[in-house]
Amino acid sequence: MNRTRYLSVGFDQRFQPYDIPKLRAAIIEKTRRQSDLFHNHLGEDGYVYRYPLIQYKIKDKRPLLVCLGEATEDIHYLLREKDYDFNINGRLYNMEIEDVLLKYERIQTYDRLFRYNIHNYLALNQENYRKWQDTESLVERIAMLEDLLYKHIAIFAEEMHAHMPHELKVRILEILGEKHLEYKRIHHLTFRLNFECNLHIPNYVGIGKGVSVGFGIVKRLGGRRKKESKKSH
Repeated sequence: MNRTRYLSVGFDQRFQPYDIPKLRAAIIEKTRRQSDLFHNHLGEDGYVYRYPLIQYKIKDKRPLLVCLGEATEDIHYLLREKDYDFNINGRLYNMEIEDVLLKYERIQTYDRLFRYNIHNYLALNQENYRKWQDTESLVERIAMLEDLLYKHIAIFAEEMHAHMPHELKVRILEILGEKHLEYKRIHHLTFRLNFECNLHIPNYVGIGKGVSVGFGIVKRLGGRRKKESKKSH
């Protein structure tokens, strides 16, 4: 059974989440654009529409890079550099790599449900946001958000070539909070919520929009239970 390579690279400096896009830009320049997996661009104007295999995060207030699949090989364009000095907003960060973890993840569906938290989940495009605003019923809003979460997890599973012996199941357990955050110079509504799903999702992987710059971070919650027949998806 196929397993997906998962590599995380953690740095030692404290960092602000809102500066992650600038750190991403600095790392892209540091690697001299030798791999498009760092930035998903082709040439000057082209763009590769795919699930980002290199994702820039904050973990314990420090930068973290998560690399999946073939990106675990291309990360050497960064790791072979002699220094990790980055100028962000006029401040020079002399970073050191604090830890590197390589493991293999079996991304597949199971006959049981896992509980997850997703933080700063950017679910809504402009059309969906208008629909969200026009929907007053909490039940209908949760159903709408659950449908979008299902679609985003399905996209992730497809991109990871996940083994799917069981039908994908997703259910939102509770919405813990909402927050407007800037993404591509526009403020978007993001969500923090708990959900359950029968797909194994590695910790710190992103789901939804903006995952390359730290949106939609998924973390596994303790405990699991068998699936129920009563499901939305």
